[in-house]
Amino acid sequence: MKRIAFTFLSFAVLCGCSKEIKKETVPVTGGSLIRYDYSPGEIARLTDGEIKILEGKITGILSVPDKEKNFQNTFAAFDNAFTDFDDATNRLTFMNDVSTSKPMREEALKSEMTLSDYSVNLGTRRDIYNALIAAEKNIPKKSLNSEDARLVEETIKGFKRNGLFLPDNELQVVKDLQQKLGKLTSQFSDNAKEKTPELEFTREELKGVPQTFLDRLEKSAAGNYKVKANKANYPMIMENSESADTRKKMLTAFENIAAEENTKLLVEIISLRQQIAKKLYYKTWADYKTEDRMAKNAKTADDFLEGLKSKLAKRNRQDAQMMLKYKKTLDPSATHLNPWDIRYLEYQIKKKYYSLDDEVIREYFPADHVVAKMFEIYSTLLGVKFVEIPGAGVWSTDVKLYEVKNTADGTLVGHFYADFYPRDGKYNHFAAFSILSGRNVDGAYRKPVSAIVANFEPPANGRPSLLNHEQVETLFHEFGHIMHQTLTKANYGSLAGSRVARDFVEAPSQMLENWVWDKDILKSVSGHFKNLDEKLPDSIADKLIETRNFNKGTFYTRQLLFGIFDMTLHMSKTPISDPTGLYKKLYKELTGIDPLPNTHFPATFTHLMGYDAGYYGYLWSEVYADDMFTLFEKDGLLSAKIGEKYRHWILEKGDTAEADKLIKGFLGRNPNNKAFLKKLLDNFKSPQI
Repeated sequence: MKRIAFTFLSFAVLCGCSKEIKKETVPVTGGSLIRYDYSPGEIARLTDGEIKILEGKITGILSVPDKEKNFQNTFAAFDNAFTDFDDATNRLTFMNDVSTSKPMREEALKSEMTLSDYSVNLGTRRDIYNALIAAEKNIPKKSLNSEDARLVEETIKGFKRNGLFLPDNELQVVKDLQQKLGKLTSQFSDNAKEKTPELEFTREELKGVPQTFLDRLEKSAAGNYKVKANKANYPMIMENSESADTRKKMLTAFENIAAEENTKLLVEIISLRQQIAKKLYYKTWADYKTEDRMAKNAKTADDFLEGLKSKLAKRNRQDAQMMLKYKKTLDPSATHLNPWDIRYLEYQIKKKYYSLDDEVIREYFPADHVVAKMFEIYSTLLGVKFVEIPGAGVWSTDVKLYEVKNTADGTLVGHFYADFYPRDGKYNHFAAFSILSGRNVDGAYRKPVSAIVANFEPPANGRPSLLNHEQVETLFHEFGHIMHQTLTKANYGSLAGSRVARDFVEAPSQMLENWVWDKDILKSVSGHFKNLDEKLPDSIADKLIETRNFNKGTFYTRQLLFGIFDMTLHMSKTPISDPTGLYKKLYKELTGIDPLPNTHFPATFTHLMGYDAGYYGYLWSEVYADDMFTLFEKDGLLSAKIGEKYRHWILEKGDTAEADKLIKGFLGRNPNNKAFLKKLLDNFKSPQI
């Protein structure tokens, strides 16, 4: 994500604080890197204070006479000031995602909205833009190294994309639209997080659901089980409940989170984006958003998605036929698949025909053990070690703080928090948050801080948190983002870590998912929760690997559906009055299944608030992920030599060069899609049902 990117700009300050603002310092062992104990009203006061601090820095930078402006006192100075601001305010708004206090989350959300307004003003200030142009004119050609030159190019481009080429009256219209858009997108995401419904089921309605899961649920006064329709509970019900009615109720609740409020917001958000794109002279919002990505324009991204439709259609039909055939063994009168059948049938087929039972598999993947073993693998590959800081100040008792150190010399590289278990009001998916940016400040490298946030089933009834294989894969993926954020060596905050093109940002993490499909790796990270020396049996490991491409037609069709829906919304030049209807039309067209009535999936699709016109990037970046993995396949999954090369070319460089150049540097050749297509079109042999 680019620094001067208008709506989603999230600046911040490492605390060049004024006298009224509590100063925060880098911790020693047992301390805290970020605060989490704000008093009522303090987040708002700190936010206002950081804005004043940044304004003071901007005034100082602008006071330099135009003829004396240069790279250091203008471009580098602005980037440092903006990143200071980003660092400070990121810590405040992060509380909206993780704080255990609802009032604090609400205050942090208000801070997000304040900062969204401010970022729009900041990104459209003509005095800053004019100062940058003046400095650029004073810089001798070819006097800058490649990274400095990229900072100049990207900073000016960002301001131009914000509309600085417009006359003042037209620019003001765009600013007003952007400020309104920022508020609405924040509200949409917060609604999806805070308005999780709770259902009640009898024991009979939950027949088939593991008792270990039921034992950790609260019960109602009537003795029924209370189940929140959240990310942690959803798969347990959808994969295990024998009752189609129960699964339908859970899916209905899950796809109706904040339905009324967010559907209205989405219609307005799409309209605002269309208006902004038109004012900025782009054909569509998708053209605006893809311009500074690898795709470069909406047509390229859309053509990529459309090109996958025919390739996936056959695989998807085969998967559907397989599931329907199995459904008929359960219900001979069955004639079609329903949306609430898919996860259930997929999992039950795995259990019956591949002897893959998640409840058995979970026993071999206790979360703490998997995390420790994952650290060992990443350590071997990337030349780092992870050291937990005992007694560190954290916002919840189950959160941990780690140091990242170079193995060779023990030097500190960065820090990350691990927040793995669900709580009310917490961010309800899986993500890696960049809290403080790595960068060079006065000749010393400021250490980055990130947080990996997940929602694994928590420990209960004497059993530790246990992961299924899909969650182990997700863990490897998200920790890949943490490595991208903390191993950066970029000199400037706006080019550091995972602030890369949106359609490349997933590739480094997607590549690392491959590790959990290797038998030796699987066995190394496993250990039965009652006896860690007891590894995952060969029979289970072999079956897991055998089923890697099982039902992949269904999986990739779902990804394609999300990408095409997102792109259709944002390539439209006319108002979208019924996003739910559009989604259901595409759902039927691509999956061949009638959509669930009386649901509003788009209202729950929070990717539209950050990956807008960008969801195609998950599939797009997987092309590069698969290509990069070929080097590890050839040299070994624990090859420190290839790992060092990967760290140097992909993780350390951030956005200091175009993504395709970094990939070429790592591969030693131009990238291609051979590995991706081989996987996508693999003729998986379905079980004989």
